[in-house]
Amino acid sequence: MKVVLRNPNAPDGVKYWSLTVGREYEVLGMSDDSCQLLDDTNEPILFDLSCFEVTDPQEPAFWQTKYGEEGERYAGPPGWKVPGFFEAWHDGDELIKRVFFAQLAFWYPGIELRSQAERNQAHDRRSRSVSNSDD
Repeated sequence: MKVVLRNPNAPDGVKYWSLTVGREYEVLGMSDDSCQLLDDTNEPILFDLSCFEVTDPQEPAFWQTKYGEEGERYAGPPGWKVPGFFEAWHDGDELIKRVFFAQLAFWYPGIELRSQAERNQAHDRRSRSVSNSDD
């Protein structure tokens, strides 16, 4: 499944500074109305799907789907939907990060990690968006 960012401003007011408008991204998983993408800083982040145009709706055959108590749909590669997996990632757990990148290379061999220069550009966009919001 692939999407293109069309609107960097989420309905809840969050600005998606770590993505590039017009760039196509591979969807790594779904959590209700959000899609998980590898952003321009190489972080797996959830984004509101309404900000994107779906360019390829075909979900990978290896995705596993679960439903929450209220019918919300969660889908993605085996192991990534284990409770606490991405919380550990965002807490900086180095083992989880190594596991994630090894599995990313296996499940999504076409995804290229962003270079340091691209990651710096994304961080520069964040700095500009934060300084603009202070005005």
